[in-house]
Amino acid sequence: MSEQNWGSCQPPQYGQVPPNQPPQYGQMPPMSPQGYLPPQPAYPYASWISRVWAYLLDNFIVPLPGLILMIVGAVIAFSGAEVSTYETYGTYDTYESSNIDGVNGAGIAVMVVGGLAILLIELWNFVFRQGNTGQTLGKKWLGISVVRESDGVPLGPGMAFLRLLMMSILGGACFINYLWPLWDAKSQCWHDMVVRSVVIRAR
Repeated sequence: MSEQNWGSCQPPQYGQVPPNQPPQYGQMPPMSPQGYLPPQPAYPYASWISRVWAYLLDNFIVPLPGLILMIVGAVIAFSGAEVSTYETYGTYDTYESSNIDGVNGAGIAVMVVGGLAILLIELWNFVFRQGNTGQTLGKKWLGISVVRESDGVPLGPGMAFLRLLMMSILGGACFINYLWPLWDAKSQCWHDMVVRSVVIRAR
């Protein structure tokens, strides 16, 4: 080997890895100009419109049995009811008050059962099902999942409940929470940022 070729075969410096070779045991991983940076997970983020459709399905189609019970209960309760208006005369003004007579108690009971059914369905769907599998029924139908940003596994029921709570608070306080994924690099809403979750396309 010539002296010129011998001089070109320099051993890699500390923190460097020869081209096309993985780092060996005990060897430092490749360095970036800013220092060592752990690899960041790359996810196929769900589209905003798929999240919107999943939200509508989860809030209007999935709890439909409870909604039907509430409507039936309201029909039973108020179909024979009458509204009576009374006038009360004061010193300077006349006041009107209304009273509903003839309300069916059985219909009220059916409405209460329907409301409880909606609550239980929503808790099961958003907390337990989504927490354990990453998908509500709506998300399953749309082929998307909610996972932890750090490792891509489902949130678990506890964090899924916190996500639902933050979604209700932040979404109720400011509608822009639901629009944030349109320009966010990770397609996250604010409640996703709080619990460190991402919504991805299911594999």
